[in-house]
Amino acid sequence: MKRFFLCLFILLACSCTKVIESTIPYARVYLTLDLRYEDKDIVGILNHKSITSPRKSGEYVGYSGVLVICGFDNNYHAYDLCCPNEASKSIRVVANDIGQAVCPKCGTVYDIGYGSGAPVQGVSKYAMRRYDVIASGQQLLIQY
Repeated sequence: MKRFFLCLFILLACSCTKVIESTIPYARVYLTLDLRYEDKDIVGILNHKSITSPRKSGEYVGYSGVLVICGFDNNYHAYDLCCPNEASKSIRVVANDIGQAVCPKCGTVYDIGYGSGAPVQGVSKYAMRRYDVIASGQQLLIQY
């Protein structure tokens, strides 16, 4: 019985990983996208759109704006535009056509095409802040 508890303790101790929290301040996000009309430009794999200010009453766009992309899996992913390494509202990542976003100041490259937002190259150790995307027919609801 002692061996069992010792093995369990060792297993639990080894399985813990250090979670690195983003330094981006929390900000409310509530955004609706209509894939039939005004937001039809993001339909299709790796098409993306940056939204930096509310377009309708009652919408909120997070700390620095919202980046929405149709990923490699044909699902939509949303991130805050703020570079998590810089954590400045005025420094926004720029999405490219190969499923990545690049910070213009620190040069960190983030994976956005697979939905992780993790840094793949550069100095940042933080992942981009992800937002929930709920698809309902031809409409997306992005919230946090």
